[in-house]
Amino acid sequence: MCGTSISTYIVGSQSEGSTTVGMKSDTDNFISRDDHLVVLEEKGWRRGKWNLLACKDEKTPPQFYKLRIMKPDRLGYVTEPLDPTDVVDAQGRVLVSNKCSDEALDKAWGHLVHHKSTAWGPQVSQGGLISHGPSRSWTDELDIVQALPCATLPEECQFLFQRPRPGHWPKPKTLEYARQCPAFFMPQGPANTLIEVRVLQWRLSITLIERQLMFDLTEVQMLVYILLKMMRVCYIKPQFDDNLSTFHFKTAMMFTIETHYPDIWRKDNIVACTTYCFNTLLRWITLRYCPHFTTKGVNLFDGKLSRHELQQLESVIMQIRDNIVWYICNLEMDMFGLRIMDKMGIRVTPFIIKNARKKSNEMKIQKKKRGDVFIHISTLTALLALNYNIVGSDEAQQRVTHQLILLYSMQATGSDLEREAATLIIPYLYGTQASIKASHCIASNQPVTQDINRLYSLSLDSDLMSGKLKYASMLYCSGQYAQAAQLLTHCEGLLGSDVAHYCGCGGRGYAHQSDRYLEKGLNTNIPDLQRTSSTTCIKFSRHELPCVPEHLRYEMYRTQTQEDRKKRHQEHGWMDLVVIDCLPFLFYLQFLVYRQMGQQDRQAVALQNLDHYFTFAWLEQIVGHRETALHVFAHCWELVNRSDKAWGDYQSSIKAFHTNNAAWIHLIRLFRKHFL
Repeated sequence: MCGTSISTYIVGSQSEGSTTVGMKSDTDNFISRDDHLVVLEEKGWRRGKWNLLACKDEKTPPQFYKLRIMKPDRLGYVTEPLDPTDVVDAQGRVLVSNKCSDEALDKAWGHLVHHKSTAWGPQVSQGGLISHGPSRSWTDELDIVQALPCATLPEECQFLFQRPRPGHWPKPKTLEYARQCPAFFMPQGPANTLIEVRVLQWRLSITLIERQLMFDLTEVQMLVYILLKMMRVCYIKPQFDDNLSTFHFKTAMMFTIETHYPDIWRKDNIVACTTYCFNTLLRWITLRYCPHFTTKGVNLFDGKLSRHELQQLESVIMQIRDNIVWYICNLEMDMFGLRIMDKMGIRVTPFIIKNARKKSNEMKIQKKKRGDVFIHISTLTALLALNYNIVGSDEAQQRVTHQLILLYSMQATGSDLEREAATLIIPYLYGTQASIKASHCIASNQPVTQDINRLYSLSLDSDLMSGKLKYASMLYCSGQYAQAAQLLTHCEGLLGSDVAHYCGCGGRGYAHQSDRYLEKGLNTNIPDLQRTSSTTCIKFSRHELPCVPEHLRYEMYRTQTQEDRKKRHQEHGWMDLVVIDCLPFLFYLQFLVYRQMGQQDRQAVALQNLDHYFTFAWLEQIVGHRETALHVFAHCWELVNRSDKAWGDYQSSIKAFHTNNAAWIHLIRLFRKHFL
């Protein structure tokens, strides 16, 4: 949508569905840097890419490669380092270090790190960031791996498609899909090697192939895998941390499915199937060798578990396998053991209420799932607005048109999920397109055309309120007060306890979801929930300023001083936009419109609603764009000649957000107005 040279994949348990509420799984983001290309042979060099040649020798461990930097404009190799982290080896080759992005990532995200420890002990930190293997992140809830795409699938990864197998799993269609998945190189060297050797190694990854295999599991197989993961977290992780990882259990699961008859995977046989998986794992521990399911010659125990630890682990796994029913019945995660015993008719506690527990879990899942979707929509709309900010008005309109074409193409030919995603975003783009066109009319003192009004009508269902308020803002700025008042009254009637409010702006983000909203979400699909019960903060690019009330335009110029710029970070791009939450914008527009119409009683009610909004926001712990809400509240006080109250609100804003705050401009403006 924004023309960036990356592709982002959500992998791991969140995309597989192999998690529970109690597991508290993080989200694994796998980012491919598509402006780079790793080739296996010189003839694979491609113009327009940052080409790297994957090379290895007899000492290089399986699955690891060194990446030699090739010239960008013609076939050949660079002879001097291009980056301070590049290394020239003994053969004179310029190699790219797997630490090449750490400094840039630390600069972008390092300030977001609040802690570097978990219940399992301290984490490894890399350049200020939280590090898990190749992942660099600022929070325990998110793993981010930046990888380089490979032009072709390396020979060692063809092992999956070439080795003999019984044939019932993976299914031929799954293997066909898997063949089309690209391979990647991740910035991670082999463990237990010298640091100067390790930093030059990149690990081969076929994450997307492995994800295809997981999508091929049946419901019962997935249930067995989740049970294995729960037992790992509860019984094995406290002793061995992540040295015996989820990936070991996933590999054992895959080999067990491949080597056992398909008719064993039944709901009445889950305990036995779990035992078979433990048998597979125990056999590998005895052999001290854990094969990789998709890649040849890899021992997954290397660098993870010592011989002494494998001996201890063998005893633990054998104990669990031989007493598996006892261990299942004592699982504390999600009260699983108690619920199993209750299902078997064993009265263990009077406090287990199955239906309430089930509903509670479902609502927690809804809260996570819906929140992720709508916060990402809020983030995307901000990125799009910033994308328009950097070009002229005509080109901005062309970009919107091009993006709409992309989305309509996705609607016509994409997968079910892609069609749904396009449906969610299209109305926002129509609102932006209408606002840019209307701004041109207002700036030129021309009437807003019916064609523009039709574009606004296509944007009204972007969510419950933001599209409507954007339209109302244009109506106010173009002097159409009666129409604006009517639309704002309609918006006010849409409010209720089943409405959720979202914001995805860095440093201001939040998701307010009431129980009534979550209950509604249990039986409502995402597009309908967005249209009827969800709101996101409203963004205006610089090309839409004539459609924004004049006082609110100051928000685009909040960054004024050197200190402001030092406090700006990558996720603060929205500060170059006008951004405001729906509720305060609704009441502010009502105040302005009723003032123009001379309806003082309704104007006073709008001011009172703004006052109540801050009580509501405080009680519900909503952060959002609180300073902007304070600024429009203060402006209302200015308009009723209460500069003392306005001054207090601007000061409150600065107290909450000392830098990058338009309140400083307003204080200077007020001071000049009254004292100069």
